[in-house]
Parts: sequence; C-alpha cells; structure tokens
Amino acid sequence: MSREAIENLTLDLEEMRKLAGSAQRSRVQQMLAIDIRKLETDIQRQRDLLAAQAASSEQTVARPVQTSVPGDVRRYQVELKEYAWDQSDKFIKIFVTVNGVQQVPEDNVNVEFTENSFQLVISDLNNKDYIFVVNNLLNSIDAEKSYRRVKSDMVAIYLAKQGPAKWAHLTLTAKRLQDLKDERMSDGKKATSDDPSAGLMNIMQQLYESGDPETKRMINKAWHESQTKQKMPTLE
Repeated sequence: MSREAIENLTLDLEEMRKLAGSAQRSRVQQMLAIDIRKLETDIQRQRDLLAAQAASSEQTVARPVQTSVPGDVRRYQVELKEYAWDQSDKFIKIFVTVNGVQQVPEDNVNVEFTENSFQLVISDLNNKDYIFVVNNLLNSIDAEKSYRRVKSDMVAIYLAKQGPAKWAHLTLTAKRLQDLKDERMSDGKKATSDDPSAGLMNIMQQLYESGDPETKRMINKAWHESQTKQKMPTLE
C-alpha cells in the first residue's frame, strides 16, 4: 500500500473518531469503536509493511552481491477472507476462491495443518503471496490425513475429522458468537446495562481486538447482519 493510501485511511480514521465523539447512543458508540479499532490496526500494519520494505531496500543497496535485476517486481502479501465450507462424514471441506491459482507450480500452494487450525499459503501468484488462516476449529482434526487440491480458480482444503459427528460451526469463534446471539434473544436473561445490547457489544469488541482473522471475519459478518435487520422496519 502506498503512503497516499495510508493517508486516506488516516483521514477516514479521524472522521470515524469525530462521529464517535458526537454519537449519543451507547450501541452506536460501541459499533464505531469496533470500526475505529479495525482502521487503527490496518493503518499500523501498512506502516509496518512500508518500514519493512524500506529496510529491505537499504540492505539490498548495502550488499553489492544482492543487486536487483532490472524489471524485478516486489511481491506483496494478500490476506484472503472469502471462503465457503461443507462437510461429509469424514471431512470438513473448505473452498477458497483465488483467480488463476492453477497457473502457479504445485509446490507454490502449501497448507500447514495442526490439530486445531490450518494455514494456506500461495506463493508468487501475479507477484503476490496469498495467505488464508483459520484458527480455533470447532473440533480437533487429523492433520496427517488432511490435504488440499488445486482446482480452476480455487483451492479446496480437506480437513480430516477425528469422528463422524456433524459440525454446527467451522470454528469455536462462530459457535461463541451464535451463543451470544441466542443469549440476547432469550427473555430470561438479565440485561447488563440500561441498553440491553451494550453487554453484547462489549464482548464482541473484546473478541475483535484480541481475535485472529477468522474471529474478525465472523464479528464483522454478525455486525452487518444486525445492522441490516435493524434497518428493515424503517424501510417498510
């Protein structure tokens, strides 16, 4: 990302902070706080990336043996976010869309499996490295029997189940968010403040700030779904 793009993000952040300062309702303040944290994280990540690139360039200049080749293009890291999933009795199947992935060598598409997570890395596709990470899987998997297949514009990842049980969610994070929604809808639960949604928003904010990319994806999805439902009565 260029410095100009970072400056634009910074201007967006300032505007969000102004909106948060003028917001009156607790729920709106909490929602704005989540977006502000996200922008702050994105800006810091991009600044760190620029600093690392600058340091790498200085090292290249300092070592004559590492002279750059004319036309050489620096690769950038891209975090993949969109995916779909399905399951059978033996496998959880993850489908990640990546245009042109079939064009790179097989060795450039790697998945690292652990008992409770996996990480997909696609190296040097159109001068970019693509990464997709999912942590905190709902149940443990058999890492040795898990594998991946490269298809046209897609990588299919097969997580070997340790038992035939159906998974209601892909991750513990998704289950936790669903439990929070169910708790909110329960008439017997006591509100944690004057605003019944404030407790839920506080928990979601804490999960977002400390969460991995999968956690943040799930929280953003839940927040947008909530916003859409709230707007529907006004449109009638």
